[in-house]
Amino acid sequence: MEEFNPYSRRHLGNPFPIYTELRESHPVYLNERRGFWTITRYEDVHACLKDWRSFCSGQGITLDGFSGLKPMLILMDPPRHDELRRVMLHAFTPKVIAGMEATVRRIATVLVDDLVARGRAGEEIDLVHDFGAPLPIMVIAEMLGIDPADHAKFRQWSNGIMLANGPDAAELLECYGAIFDYFESIVAERRRDPRDDLVSAILQAEVDGQSLTDDEVLGFCALLLIAGNETTANLLGNIAVILHQNRDVRQHLIDDPKLFPTAVEEFLRYDGSVPTLTRTLTRDITLHGQHLSEGQKVLLVTAAANRDPRQFENAESVDIQRDPNPHLGLGVGIHYCMGARLARQEARLGFQILLERMPGYEVTIDKVEYINTPSVRGPVRLPIAIG
Repeated sequence: MEEFNPYSRRHLGNPFPIYTELRESHPVYLNERRGFWTITRYEDVHACLKDWRSFCSGQGITLDGFSGLKPMLILMDPPRHDELRRVMLHAFTPKVIAGMEATVRRIATVLVDDLVARGRAGEEIDLVHDFGAPLPIMVIAEMLGIDPADHAKFRQWSNGIMLANGPDAAELLECYGAIFDYFESIVAERRRDPRDDLVSAILQAEVDGQSLTDDEVLGFCALLLIAGNETTANLLGNIAVILHQNRDVRQHLIDDPKLFPTAVEEFLRYDGSVPTLTRTLTRDITLHGQHLSEGQKVLLVTAAANRDPRQFENAESVDIQRDPNPHLGLGVGIHYCMGARLARQEARLGFQILLERMPGYEVTIDKVEYINTPSVRGPVRLPIAIG
């Protein structure tokens, strides 16, 4: 087959045909020019994600080897990863997320009401810019206790990080620097005057009687902002396209909103916002007759694994009642998405409200533009008519 380059714009709108070819014909594929391996079958990807000792995160989670400017959970291995993760899990318990439901519903309602009013006035609506991006940013901003009016800046910074080309890209460093500068002032403020918010909770947290370092606090804040924005915003965009292309599925959800919880799981499987995860090998292994060497990068294609017919019946179809649904859309193992409950809640409530108010929305499909990075999948431009 031709060289698989995950950065190629040829596969940008629809990478699934090349994922299928890799999974079925080249399940362990070496890009010789760039020197990384691609793994695509469900059983293999699942096993690799569970085996953090062999497939580590601490040596960078991108193909270019970027390992962060501050300590972040996604760039850590045990034992420090586990110590810090336990601290943060208190902020995402079922009780805490259930308590956020009214906030998510309020924010989503305001955004959708504005969409409807503007659509009726004949204005062009971009569902990413006007709904998908602001919803998760405004929610995480409220949890962190920061001004949601700054959401445009947050989106610009996190997009800049996702789109940066290489670990030394000026935009990458600039965007991370802007986020850290922003939170340094917030952290200093909370030290003087703690509030009932996530930043204050992070500052008050301890591991074995020791407070987190300043860099760890800033890394937490930045990760929550970026992850709370990018993954959910892109998932919301993907769902909008899925429901545009699968009208029967849309109608089932309109007729029976109780299907939303299992529907969200299926959307995460069918076209989730995190199609790949990169790890670094800490030992030599052999898989499907291929020898992978210590130190090499491995691209684990969860998007290919999530459509593996060995694991999922009718894998290429959207089945919103699929159960069980052991998808990898939120990861698996020690790096399973910490904000999974919040992401599910935002997707469920956001689209429940959107379909109540705009059941006949239409996507201008030929004008949809996708983000060009292998680590995140979703539209950056999604023009719609409210219907």
